[in-house]
Amino acid sequence: MKSHGTIRWALALSLTLLIGAGFSLQLSNDSTVKAQASESQSISPSASNSPSASSSTSTSSPSPSASSTVISDPVLKVIRDHQKATGCHFNSAKTAALSVGTCKIMLVGDSIGNNLGYGMLGQLNTSGGLKFSLKAKASTGLSNSWFYNWPNNLSTFLKAEKPNLVIVLIGANDRQNMKVGTRVLTYPTAAWQSAYKAQVTKMTKLATDAGAYVLWVGMPISKPYNYNQGMKVINAQFRAVVPTMTGATFVPLWTLTADLAGVYRQYASVNGVRTKIRGEDGIHFTADGQSVIGTYIIDKVASVYHVTLRSTHRHELR
Repeated sequence: MKSHGTIRWALALSLTLLIGAGFSLQLSNDSTVKAQASESQSISPSASNSPSASSSTSTSSPSPSASSTVISDPVLKVIRDHQKATGCHFNSAKTAALSVGTCKIMLVGDSIGNNLGYGMLGQLNTSGGLKFSLKAKASTGLSNSWFYNWPNNLSTFLKAEKPNLVIVLIGANDRQNMKVGTRVLTYPTAAWQSAYKAQVTKMTKLATDAGAYVLWVGMPISKPYNYNQGMKVINAQFRAVVPTMTGATFVPLWTLTADLAGVYRQYASVNGVRTKIRGEDGIHFTADGQSVIGTYIIDKVASVYHVTLRSTHRHELR
C-alpha cells in the first residue's frame, strides 16, 4: 500500500500536467485570435469601405428601402420629412413607383411658365390628393427684380402654399442687363452670368429649405435668331447650377420643341395629327403646344419622383 506521501506527490504531478495543458490551449486560442485580427486588417481600405464589405449580410439580405435609410444630407432630410408629414409620396430616391398620395405642386415663372401651367392644369386629375397651384406672372424674370422680385415673392408663396414640389419655368425676359445694388451688370458678361447664377441658386435653395423638391424646366427653342441665342445663354446658367443642388432636377425643353434636325418648328405631329404648337411670335405656345409640354412635364414628375401619375388627356409628339 502506497504511503500518503507518494499519493500526494502523484496528485501534485497530475495537477501540474493539467495546468500546463490548459496554458498551452490558451496560447493556441490567443494565436488564433491574433491571426484572425491580422487577416481582417490586411483587407485594403477601399475594400473595407465598399458597400459589400460594410455588412456581413449585404450579399444575402435585401438593401434597405429609401424610406428607412438614414439621410445624412440636412437639405434632403427637410424635404423627405415634409413629404412624409403631408402624406406625399414624391421621392427622388425610390425605385418603385407609388401612388401620388397627398401632394401639392406649385409652378412659378413667366409667361412661358404660364403656358406650361395651363398645359398641366388641363391634364392633371386634381380631384384626389393632388393639388396644383399656378403662380407664374407674365413679363417677370430673374434679371428684372426692380419690376418683380421673384425671391421675395417665392418666399411668400412657399409660406402660404407649403408645396411638395416647385416647378420653375422662367427666363423668357432675362436677356437684359441686371442691376445688383448700385451696379448695372451688362448682359451676358461674366459678372452678369455670376449674378444670374446666384439668383438661380437663391430660388432653388428657398424652395428646398421649405421642404419642396425643385423641377427646373429649361427654356424652349425659339424662332427669332438673336432671342434664341439669348435663351442658350440662359439655359447654360440653369445647367451650371441646378444639377449641383440637393433636391433639384433640371429638365430641358430644347430638344422636345425642336425638329429632328435640331431646328425650331412651328408645327409638329401631335398624336398623329399635324398641329400648330407655337404662336406667331415664335416664342410662346398655342393651346395645343401648351398641352404638349404639359404632358411631357407630367411624365417627368412621375419618373423623377417615382409616383404613378399620368396625364388625363395626353398630347404626345410623334
